Amino acid sequence: MSEHGGNTEAKTQIVSFHIPRVLLHALDRLVEAGVFNNRSEAIRFALYRLLMDHNAASGELRRHMVAALR
Repeated sequence: MSEHGGNTEAKTQIVSFHIPRVLLHALDRLVEAGVFNNRSEAIRFALYRLLMDHNAASGELRRHMVAALR
């Protein structure tokens, strides 16, 4: 189990994608600095944060729309 990603080993699937070299180098620097154990963990964490931020923003927008309709 990792600090950032939880125990995901048994439930993961391989996904392949293209990434600009500058982002890959920045990702590798985070791994080298010990922020993440590996690239996969860093990408899982970033994706998790993106989804949580999006869901929070969507919920906030939904609350404003409901309040405006009352």
